[in-house]
Amino acid sequence: MKTIAFFNNKGGVGKTSLVYHLAWMFGDRLGVPVLAVDLDPQANLTAMFLKEFRLEQIWPDSEEHPATIYGALRPVLRGIGDIATPPIERIRPALGLLPGDLGLSRFEDKLSENWPKCHNSDEAAFRTMTAFHRLIESMAGDWARLVLIDVGPNLGAINRAALISSEHVCLPLAPDLYSLQGLQNLGPILRSWRSIWTDLKSSQTHLKC
Repeated sequence: MKTIAFFNNKGGVGKTSLVYHLAWMFGDRLGVPVLAVDLDPQANLTAMFLKEFRLEQIWPDSEEHPATIYGALRPVLRGIGDIATPPIERIRPALGLLPGDLGLSRFEDKLSENWPKCHNSDEAAFRTMTAFHRLIESMAGDWARLVLIDVGPNLGAINRAALISSEHVCLPLAPDLYSLQGLQNLGPILRSWRSIWTDLKSSQTHLKC
């Protein structure tokens, strides 16, 4: 299984559209089993994949939302357990979706407070920081050969957790000066996050990170 996160701290560069079309190309046309993962709290990828009536079903007025990323993380947010694994939203036989949720934004503070605790070898903090990685592994299982992850346009804690859990990062760019300058800023930040996380994991070999 290969995991690729699509990220840019500038919006409007076609990042979500690229994930959507690549997922269809690999999963529907090429027959490569793909899991698309929506880790953007705006949940635009989910809205592209699903019809409005289905969105109403997975985003009810209640707090639970068991079919979305927020529902999967809710036990961690409440401090009452570990991740729950929602069912894969099947778009095609070889194309599945982990739906996003506006409620995912509530996970930002939890990740922010647990990042420094990892430096103190806090096992609970490591389990929080690896929640995305473990959830994706659980949902992909032996089924998906490719995981495409859409994240929001910022450098917040949610994106840091998403990017360190991915094997590869793709940076879609617009052909303008802002994007070129942004790329010079993003490279060092991403390398720093990955380096720090690698060091932290090496000190916790007994954990599945």
